[in-house]
Amino acid sequence: MIAWLQATRKTWPAWIVLGAGMLASILASHLVRQDIEKMAVRQFALSCDQITLQIQERLGAYALILRGAAGLFAASGTVTRGAWQAYVEKLRAEVSIPGVQGIGFAQVIPPGRLEAHIGRIRGEGFPQYSVRPAGERAVTTSIIYLEPFRDRNLRAFGFDMYSEPIRRAAMEQARDSGDAALSGKVELVQETRTDVQAGTLMYVPVYRNGASVDSPERRRTALIGWTYSPYRMSDLMLGMLGDRVEQAFEQHSLFHQQRRIGFNGHQWLLAFDQTQAASGISYMPAWSTLLGGIALSGLLFWLMLSVINTRVNAMRIAAELTAEVRERVAQLNTIFELSPDGFVSFDRNRRVVYASPAIARLTGLQGPQIAGLDEAEFSARLALVCTNEARFPGVAAVRGAQTSGVSARGNQNEQRQRIEIGGASRRVLECAIRLSETATVSQILYFRDVTHETEVDQMKSEFLSTAAHELRTPMTTIYGFAELMLERDFGEADRREFLGTIVRQSKLTVSILNELLDLVRIEERRGKDFTIERVDLCELLREIAAGFGTPEGRTAPALPAPDGPLWVRADRGKLTQAVSNVLSNAYKYSQPGSGVEIEPAESAGGACVRITDHGIGMTPEQLARVGERFYRADTSGKIPGTGLGMTIVREIIQLHGGSATLASEAGVGTTVTLWIPAA
Repeated sequence: MIAWLQATRKTWPAWIVLGAGMLASILASHLVRQDIEKMAVRQFALSCDQITLQIQERLGAYALILRGAAGLFAASGTVTRGAWQAYVEKLRAEVSIPGVQGIGFAQVIPPGRLEAHIGRIRGEGFPQYSVRPAGERAVTTSIIYLEPFRDRNLRAFGFDMYSEPIRRAAMEQARDSGDAALSGKVELVQETRTDVQAGTLMYVPVYRNGASVDSPERRRTALIGWTYSPYRMSDLMLGMLGDRVEQAFEQHSLFHQQRRIGFNGHQWLLAFDQTQAASGISYMPAWSTLLGGIALSGLLFWLMLSVINTRVNAMRIAAELTAEVRERVAQLNTIFELSPDGFVSFDRNRRVVYASPAIARLTGLQGPQIAGLDEAEFSARLALVCTNEARFPGVAAVRGAQTSGVSARGNQNEQRQRIEIGGASRRVLECAIRLSETATVSQILYFRDVTHETEVDQMKSEFLSTAAHELRTPMTTIYGFAELMLERDFGEADRREFLGTIVRQSKLTVSILNELLDLVRIEERRGKDFTIERVDLCELLREIAAGFGTPEGRTAPALPAPDGPLWVRADRGKLTQAVSNVLSNAYKYSQPGSGVEIEPAESAGGACVRITDHGIGMTPEQLARVGERFYRADTSGKIPGTGLGMTIVREIIQLHGGSATLASEAGVGTTVTLWIPAA
């Protein structure tokens, strides 16, 4: 009995390890199960996001198609029923825009012209045509084109959509904004009494060709109708997404997500629910963790018994491990001291015990300043040197993000947080945390300088997005008219008009590309290809004015006779390009009959040239944005240009060591002053 008690006292640590291992195995399997379910929820949310993005992109494509239809009227003024039918047929609507009931045109019928309108449509071969509901109203409209002109769509022929409040609200929004608008939920006139679905309509306004549409009042006056498309919601969703509506959620259950889609002021609420059984979620990793933990606990139990019986061996192994740990610590200290990244380690009480030398360079916080601070004090000290826009959230917040992301294999995902250090040299840092269970270190905070890659990524994204948007508009017009001319025969007048549109849009595309290439060359070479010489600014301005292609019907730029030469240091060709760009803008943004003046003058340390127009001018808000790439003060689309001219001007003048300034007043005119250093 005494021998048994002595043996029990020796082996009780092994029994404790076995019990703790069993409990840890159960807890670990539970955590793995939770992570599997979290992963399923994230996958479900990702599928919802993908479907939402797909719907947004498809609505944008539908709006673009309706704008193209409106472009028919902008191109030719009058669109016949046959031309409309040909346009819709070439779109191959069943393939390219699935779920759309049709593409139509609703015409505004001027007051007092209702009977004449009905007579004209009946004369086209529709003797039963009438406008529904009957009678004249303050504003009367009628659907006169709707392709494909068959089946359900025949019920909409002659319907006055403006007479119904929900449709009227969307039509007025499109009319006043000049952009596409969606209606609220309606029952389409195409509906029969079977398989009735909720419906919606998209409208794009069509204005009288050549009319001014730079304000809501002028848009109302210039309106001649709307291009539109009706959608049955179930058909629209199936047409957009097909089987994806079911396939996205086959593997998970008991999930619910909501997403909002905004389209030109109109909101859609999408509700995603999963009702399939949960058999698609595999809990095998959780069971594997549990069984593996139990097996490991048993192995540890027997190992503990062996360790207890071989204490001497254990002491030797412990000594060897201690030496290895010390060597590892020495290696890590060397790495920390040489690394460009910063590290801050905390003891078991979560107080700073070590800060690598890189911390001072990255954050400005010296090691002695933060040594001994607890994590809350350290967080406050670091937050003070950050900008308000990207302030350090605190060690506890970073640790919370870290511990909430546990992978299915039990590994911690790196949850990185970006902060921005203020001061003269602003830095963007990426921070993460590594938790530790050692006796001396509880956690290590890691910082990496990502300033350069952040700036590059942001500049690249903004540039690509803007350039693609600017090039897509003319290319869409070129493609549409070219395809229309390939597929149909037109008269000589229509053909020349179409070709003229294609040439104009092609010139705009080439202009954008040339100016983009100019910007690239200027930024890459940074003036290394400039040939700087002594140039008489007055003589150069006379040459520019004489060779400038003044628009037809406009007077040449006024240039006063100089008192004498004004010598500057400049590249003659580049300075000519800058002045010509400003002159071109001055003529484009001023009214016929108004003049443009060029005035050279001496200035402190150099000379300047002022170019003044008496055109539309700019508001202070517009003036503040001049020089941004692709920014144009004119939003009507009537004045050609790329929005890169002033950007190139400023780049050229700055590389000369000069500056470009603007002064403008809306409705009065604009003065651009270019300052160049003296020779």
